Amino acid sequence: MIFVFVIAALILLAFSLLSPFITATTLGVSIPWRGTGYVIPPRSVCIALATLLCFFATIYSFWMLPFNRTAALWHFWLTSIGIAMFCISFYRAAEPISPTVIWSVLISLAAVLVTQAIFVWNVIQAIAKMPRVHG
Repeated sequence: MIFVFVIAALILLAFSLLSPFITATTLGVSIPWRGTGYVIPPRSVCIALATLLCFFATIYSFWMLPFNRTAALWHFWLTSIGIAMFCISFYRAAEPISPTVIWSVLISLAAVLVTQAIFVWNVIQAIAKMPRVHG
């Protein structure tokens, strides 16, 4: 199970290395903070998402927790599809911006965040089902 998260993280890291060659635009995620605007480049977004996937792989690698495999697979696939939709929408935003592209970026981010509820539920269930040692 952890290998799918690691492979997806490696694909994102490879994509972050190739992103300057894919598009020559200077796109980024802009964040206003106290009157100053910050732009996070796509490479940094890909690295942050790969780090998040590695975090999930680390948690799922704890052998003592009996994770639900079906929930973990749903978590992986929904997260991966959301990340893919975000990346596609993000690079489509380089074209003349349309409301559809903006909504798809926001919906894909929301879908990825909502999907993390599956992860939290799976961790809580695994901790609840963990065998107890009576001393």
